[in-house]
Amino acid sequence: MKKQSFLFVVIIALATTVSAQSKTVESTCSKSNFASQTDSITTKQTVGIAIDLLPPIMSATTGNLGYSAQLWYGYRKFRVRGVIAGFQMPDKLMGNNDFKDLKTTATALIFDCFKNNNFEGWWLGAGAEMWDNTISSKIDNRSYDFTNYVITAGSGYIIKLHKNFYIEPWAALHYVLNNEKVSVGTTEYKTKKIQGEVSLKVGWHF
Repeated sequence: MKKQSFLFVVIIALATTVSAQSKTVESTCSKSNFASQTDSITTKQTVGIAIDLLPPIMSATTGNLGYSAQLWYGYRKFRVRGVIAGFQMPDKLMGNNDFKDLKTTATALIFDCFKNNNFEGWWLGAGAEMWDNTISSKIDNRSYDFTNYVITAGSGYIIKLHKNFYIEPWAALHYVLNNEKVSVGTTEYKTKKIQGEVSLKVGWHF
């Protein structure tokens, strides 16, 4: 919990910085191909929460509970998100029959830029993640811990359903920076370097 608590303290600190520097960043973003439209601003600054449906659904297929939550701060067309998720990977998706019960707790800090105002429509984002993993070996019936450090980039689309309640289909690519692995006898498990993810979030903001 210390890592998760630290993450949200960082978000609060960054919120102040993002607000102070937003005009400079907005000018840079508007010059890119990801140009803004001339829609009017009705929500200039906000705080939001969201849940990702993939971790609980994935964990449910293994008979376990999963969770995902994110807290975010937005200013004009920019958003900073702190993400916490816990899930268990189905054994069939691991790619190594000598291991089982891969459980992951992921924390992430992501920065997004919206195409439109009011925190809706298309966004592009990038950031860093840390995955704390536990895996069990079928060979010696022991559990092993290892950590992945990850950079990520993604995109999504926010659809407002009622006022500021929204759904958010999204996709991302993850690249694992380190090469940590678990070796037992003559077999080993290592996280795939590049991974893709597609999911749906449900959220609300002030």
